Amino acid sequence: MAEKIISPSKSFEGWNLKKWFMGNWGTLKELIKVGLPMVVGWFATQNPIWTIVITALGKLILDSGEYFFKKYSE
Repeated sequence: MAEKIISPSKSFEGWNLKKWFMGNWGTLKELIKVGLPMVVGWFATQNPIWTIVITALGKLILDSGEYFFKKYSE
């Protein structure tokens, strides 16, 4: 049986931004949880060491908040 071609080579036909966003949501969420504290830390201190500390603490706080508000089950 012949395979159906959804999109020809060198074409974005059939590509959907919403599907891409939903498929990469975990990566985008982690990027935000690291990027936001990093930017805030850098603009607040202009010091690489303090930026690292603030980024790590900010990520810890955002991860803790996500765990607290999200329902996890086994």
